[in-house]
Amino acid sequence: MDSSKLMMLVPMWTLMTLWLVLVVTSAVLAFQKWQHLQGSLKKQMLYLWLGATIVFTGDSLHSVAATISTLTDNPTGPITILGSVFEFRTFAMFFDAMVFMVYYTLWALFITTRYQQGQLEPYDRISIGLAIAAMLFLLPGAVPNAFGIYTLDYNIAPWAPHIILFEVFGVMTVWKLIRCSRNALKHTSDSITQTQERALSIAGTGFLFSFLFFFLFLALAQTSIFMILKTFAYMTAFVYLIKGVIIPTPKREQI
Repeated sequence: MDSSKLMMLVPMWTLMTLWLVLVVTSAVLAFQKWQHLQGSLKKQMLYLWLGATIVFTGDSLHSVAATISTLTDNPTGPITILGSVFEFRTFAMFFDAMVFMVYYTLWALFITTRYQQGQLEPYDRISIGLAIAAMLFLLPGAVPNAFGIYTLDYNIAPWAPHIILFEVFGVMTVWKLIRCSRNALKHTSDSITQTQERALSIAGTGFLFSFLFFFLFLALAQTSIFMILKTFAYMTAFVYLIKGVIIPTPKREQI
């Protein structure tokens, strides 16, 4: 293998392995806890383990596709399946983008379940509506592109409609998570619940920084350092979700 390719792939896979191990740990622990809960608490943990599971799937596919693209020197990452060319990286980029749109939609549902007894407020309806609109802008390009039926450029410029919608509804969601968790922290005396709310606030801040680094990545000619910083922001968020939200069990969860 070309040494230049190796220098690209080894750091990428080192970072992605750490990230994916963290994500799958989150999914497994949340699933285990979900099995022993009831009612709204069960729903909250459902959103956490489903979210981690789809993120693991999306980023795994994206990493494999990026590796194929690097090895073949082809930006679409083509592979042959049953005699047909499948543009794996093209599909993976669409799929991974869709994954994170669904992921933040699950967070919007988590917030309404934890803080609003499952009732959607106008703010939530707007943010989820923007999420659905972003998915509708993105969906038509994924499968047809991958099979070469037609070409719809995966435009990841800051002004692309699905990117704008994703950033707006994503920031709306994590900002509400930070605001709700900080407000709940002020009104609880249970030490473990305080730990959970503090962790949710920090995780929300990590997600907020991930959006900042994602925007800088797009705006500054896709400079890779910002994507690395985005990954570290996500890793920080997941560490706090695991140790501060998923593992602790307040008395009210032992019903």
